[in-house]
Amino acid sequence: MPHQKTVARRPRRRATGWSFVALYAVLLVVFGIIPVVYAVVTAFFVTPVIGPTYFSLIDNFVAVLSDYRLPVASLNVGMYLLLWLPLLLIVVFVIALVLDAKRTRFGALTRFVTYVPGAITGSAAALLWLFMFSPAVSPIGPLLAPFVGDNGIIISDASLPVILAVMGVAIGAGGWIVMLYGALTALPAELIEAARIDGANIWQQVWHIKLPMLRSYIAFILIVSLAAGFQVFVEPQVLGAGARGQVSSTWSVNQIVYSYAAGESNYGRASALSVILLIITVTAAVIIIRKTKFYSIDGRS
Repeated sequence: MPHQKTVARRPRRRATGWSFVALYAVLLVVFGIIPVVYAVVTAFFVTPVIGPTYFSLIDNFVAVLSDYRLPVASLNVGMYLLLWLPLLLIVVFVIALVLDAKRTRFGALTRFVTYVPGAITGSAAALLWLFMFSPAVSPIGPLLAPFVGDNGIIISDASLPVILAVMGVAIGAGGWIVMLYGALTALPAELIEAARIDGANIWQQVWHIKLPMLRSYIAFILIVSLAAGFQVFVEPQVLGAGARGQVSSTWSVNQIVYSYAAGESNYGRASALSVILLIITVTAAVIIIRKTKFYSIDGRS
């Protein structure tokens, strides 16, 4: 009888599990899988300036890869990622480790304050930072004075990677800090205590115990951040609109995609470049997953 009851409960548990993921599955299909399939199909249809649309496996890809704007935009995004990702990881891990080491009764308030900047995202964040980086009206104007150009502003094509890196850390660090802090509090206390008894100092505990056990979290942060970084669009678009003539309208690769679609109505090329971005992002994610053994359990893949 107990065995029959257990078997009877299994379908109910499966039904409960599916009920939790059903809405997400619908959203994934409608806003994730279908747009990707549509983009892949559209990438093979060429829209010439004169003449009808025709099918080609390579024409759109050759056209976007030979676009004179792509190398500059790729370099811009690469510089932004090289500045932003290391800075983000350092800030997130240092603050999370400090919060974990100095647990107080004000811990919840501290985590809330840390998270607050991340509540402002997208175009709202870009507008806020446009104000912050405008020396004439910024509350930190005197600190910006050494970086002001001859035209009286800071924002430009050259300075944008640094500005976006600062914005990215301010906006994104809070959520990751809260997540990592939760992961640190879940680490086995007896393991940390055993290391302390064996004479391991704080740095050794962090380097040899805490960081290896947070490997999956590091991989997750890198995957999500890389995906967001490769697709950066809103921030340079808004900052460029606020500093007219100082930032190229095709500063990032995603802005070139937007230019193809909205400016030239060439959805085939826009889709082709989007597919290339998708391939790069997925490849980077696979490399991170393999290098960090993201799905391994107790060292076994």
